Amino acid sequence: MKLNDEFKRKIVLLAGEAGKEWLEELPEIITTYGRKWSIFVDDPFDLSYNYVAPAVTSTGMGVVLKLAYPGNKEFAAEIEALKFFDGKGAVRVLEAEVANGAVLLERAEPGEQLSSIDDDARMVAIVTGVIKKLHKPIKADGRFPTLLDWAKIFDRPKPEPVSKSWFDKAEGIMTEFLQDKKEPVLLHGDLHNDNVLQSQRGWLAIDPKGIVGEQTAELAAFLRNPYYDLPKGSNYKKIEAERINLFAEELGYERERILGWAFVGAVLSMLWFLEDEGVFSQLYLRNAGLLNEITL
Repeated sequence: MKLNDEFKRKIVLLAGEAGKEWLEELPEIITTYGRKWSIFVDDPFDLSYNYVAPAVTSTGMGVVLKLAYPGNKEFAAEIEALKFFDGKGAVRVLEAEVANGAVLLERAEPGEQLSSIDDDARMVAIVTGVIKKLHKPIKADGRFPTLLDWAKIFDRPKPEPVSKSWFDKAEGIMTEFLQDKKEPVLLHGDLHNDNVLQSQRGWLAIDPKGIVGEQTAELAAFLRNPYYDLPKGSNYKKIEAERINLFAEELGYERERILGWAFVGAVLSMLWFLEDEGVFSQLYLRNAGLLNEITL
């Protein structure tokens, strides 16, 4: 089994020696779950932080095997979130052994990513439809992390490469918004356009973070990466402003609040990447800078 070097680098960076051992044991782990769940596992998808591969059951149904690296703190919340969504706007959980970092998921087929659509208004309409299915009220009862937990990153010293004005602005926006105590729902938490796939049941979300917080914060992931999501040379500010207006019309959210959460999301992404990878991302810097300049 061949694994790309970047995937192996990330696993060792995040999990250390336990990650090295997991990589060595991965073929055996795949074989074990192939037998246990009666599936035939194919070559993996493009890998980032977990092992994810298409598979077929003994009855011919397409499924996905996902194996989390050791110490992945987000894995349990992901599985619980998918169970909470119960197939409404998201893929279903078919089998799971959370303690062992293994889950069998419904496969979205044909699996076209939302990012393949070049009609921006249609893309927004699809995301809006998924959000309406996903969001249900929930109490912050400890089952899932909250937006307040995410805000704790601002309690740490500001990393040197990050602009103090942006750091302070993002912290101020997040503090203000959290004080408003909007009715909480379970957010996907990472609903960018590579995490929405076309399926036999319509468009479905994959890979949720599972975060409790206000609905408007859901749009941050979709809006925070314009330089990654949009073709080079696009009129980024114009397109982002149009997206915000469309979301506001479709979902009834306040435009300035959508933009505020998008900027917060861009700064959080910059901080998380620096924390995880140990290097500063110029791409995330550009994203935050663009969102900081947009006026509605």
